[in-house]
Amino acid sequence: MRSIARFFGSVFFPFFRVWGETTLRHDRGCIYIARNFGLLTWLSALRTFKKPFRFVSADLADTSIWFKLADACGLEPIKLSGNTDQDFISIEHLFNNKETVLLIIPEIPDQQVIELITKVKATHYLTSIFMAITGARLALRPGSLIPRVCPISVFCGMPHFTTENRPAALSELEFLERAIADIPLNELPSIFFNHSRNS
Repeated sequence: MRSIARFFGSVFFPFFRVWGETTLRHDRGCIYIARNFGLLTWLSALRTFKKPFRFVSADLADTSIWFKLADACGLEPIKLSGNTDQDFISIEHLFNNKETVLLIIPEIPDQQVIELITKVKATHYLTSIFMAITGARLALRPGSLIPRVCPISVFCGMPHFTTENRPAALSELEFLERAIADIPLNELPSIFFNHSRNS
């Protein structure tokens, strides 16, 4: 599946760049949180992470073929129930089993997803980070199955906001998306100087 993703991605996304923390700890689990752009999220994750990871979908409205394809290819994705407490326990179980989790959320999360993200971030402050993907909407319009050829940028991690007034649950993700959206090709973002470019 990973080889197919890399081949398919190299055809449609000839310029694919990744920055940030793609490996947090080897002795415990870690949780990445990304918006659901359908195929683009799945492909980006398969090209970004070098080690096995688990797709966990919190997008209850998603009945896409990509989830079914991942299931058929042995990736064993998990679909959450929509119950915040039950879903949190499911994620905790994976985390305690030292799994790398990609928590896929809707592009516009509802209140239950916001509560789940808040709970995950509060419990796993340094081992749960956002994965921002830019170029996804340009590459794959809603309802389309054939992507356009375009560059894709991914950033995992920074920043960790530490203010007295707790920021909104998606503040870090929105910051990352804005920050990397307009970076020229082949340019290293100066605000992320301490993070390596992974590919």
